[in-house]
Amino acid sequence: MALTEIDDQDDPLLAEAAQLRALPAFPAAIREYTVGLAHFREVPRLVNKLYSSELRFRLTAYLLYLDAEHEEFGTSGGATYARLLDLCTRRNEISPRVLKTTLAILKLTGFIRSSPSPSDRRSKRYQPTARMFEVVDRWIPHAVNALDALQPEMQRARMWKNDPGFLRRFLIAGGLEHTTGKLLIERMPDFNSFFGKREGAIALVLAVMLSDIDNTPLPSRAHIAKRFGLSKTQVTKLIAEGASIGFFAVDSKGVPIATSYLRDSYGKWISVELAFYAHNMLPANVR
Repeated sequence: MALTEIDDQDDPLLAEAAQLRALPAFPAAIREYTVGLAHFREVPRLVNKLYSSELRFRLTAYLLYLDAEHEEFGTSGGATYARLLDLCTRRNEISPRVLKTTLAILKLTGFIRSSPSPSDRRSKRYQPTARMFEVVDRWIPHAVNALDALQPEMQRARMWKNDPGFLRRFLIAGGLEHTTGKLLIERMPDFNSFFGKREGAIALVLAVMLSDIDNTPLPSRAHIAKRFGLSKTQVTKLIAEGASIGFFAVDSKGVPIATSYLRDSYGKWISVELAFYAHNMLPANVR
């Protein structure tokens, strides 16, 4: 199989991603990113419901963006239902049902609180809690550490640790780029039809790629399910689906093995994500 390609010349982010892939340190950055992302995905099952779906994860990022924008610039409303619905339906990417379900899970897990909006008492403003920012503290390091392997002169891990405005600048810049520009998933639709749209597929791909990168045996399906808050049945179905589209070869014991198609797709996807982070994780005086 071949990847569905978009010409790098027509997309500056893809051009930047290609430059990152060409760096000698890119294999080390892939491993750093994969290990960190796998650690980030080790969450209880209810929390995993939020992050095993790319749509719910993106919606959470939209909420963080609107809240950061409000805190930084005092824009009216913050992360209200109406503003979130506008972002979600602007390109018909997230349905109102998914929005309502995700907000309910975020409240149930204690990741957000709601209060009447100062600008409209009939509307609720959703704000991330300290528990949500604990999740953010687990999310950002795998990106800054991988980027430091590729662009050590930027010292992004140091910025993350010492610059109190770093996170808010990133949430605003990244949120603005993602809500007004091309979605990251549009750069690689074939890969993301599995990786981003199948609940739990991210976790399985991470497990398979870690096994492939380190040349170690893949943990059992039961172990993968327990580690990433999935069911064994989910893992089994995902293996079958991934094999049917060429991401996995399955040996005589039913163990999935990364194919060259998966390695190429995964490497390109990581480079696209890192290019996005690199573009939006900058010092205060650079923009």
